[in-house]
Amino acid sequence: MINRAKYDQVDLQAAADRLGVHYQTAYRWVRKGSLRAVKVGAAYDISDDELARFAAERAKPAPPPRVTVVRSWSIQQERLHRLLVEGDELGARQLVERLHEGGVEVLALCQELLTPTLDRVGADWAAGHITVAVEHRASAICERVLARVAVHPRGRPRGVAVVCTPPGEEHGLPAAMAALCLRSDRWQVHHLGTQVPVPDLVSLVEAVKADLLVLSRSSADPDGSVEEVARAAGAAGVKVLVGGPGRTLRQLLDLARAS
Repeated sequence: MINRAKYDQVDLQAAADRLGVHYQTAYRWVRKGSLRAVKVGAAYDISDDELARFAAERAKPAPPPRVTVVRSWSIQQERLHRLLVEGDELGARQLVERLHEGGVEVLALCQELLTPTLDRVGADWAAGHITVAVEHRASAICERVLARVAVHPRGRPRGVAVVCTPPGEEHGLPAAMAALCLRSDRWQVHHLGTQVPVPDLVSLVEAVKADLLVLSRSSADPDGSVEEVARAAGAAGVKVLVGGPGRTLRQLLDLARAS
């Protein structure tokens, strides 16, 4: 039988205790090779010197994570446009997630990448360069990509927001981006999608005690539905913000914070 004390060694459980972690955590470090150990039968022995070295390494301040610097959004837009038109969902997802994992904020992804790229896809359809099916596929891909980069930061919520489109508005992707950006800014968001009847919308706004109602529209208000919703929500004491062409997500967040 080996005398561990003689060789200034401890078993893995004792090492885990001295490092202040669970046994399985220490075992994972040994399996990865970051904590050097000697296997003795079915157990592991770790020297005092190795424990001291490993503890010192863990105590060193970690460098800040590298943040991706986007030198040309136009290049990223060109890449995403090609992927969307080709229907390459995996490629589009990898492009967006790589930027997101590199520290690019959700707001920048939506405002600098997705919005202008989708505007170009819409222009392609209007000019007859692509079919409506291709345009719809591109929008659907973006919806799924957005869902994968959603963030829910910790901290006290700024308030409660309801996001949707007014009756008659079928373009739901801008509202989805608004909801995503508000969530990333610590708002508790109820995203209702499109085509919510006014009475039901106002009822929900009151039920969740919303501080803010965001209506997303892609055109003018020919039937007065936006005005109807805004009047009803305003009567309930809720601030209403209406998004549309020419209005940015940054402006939305600034106005929401000022509410």
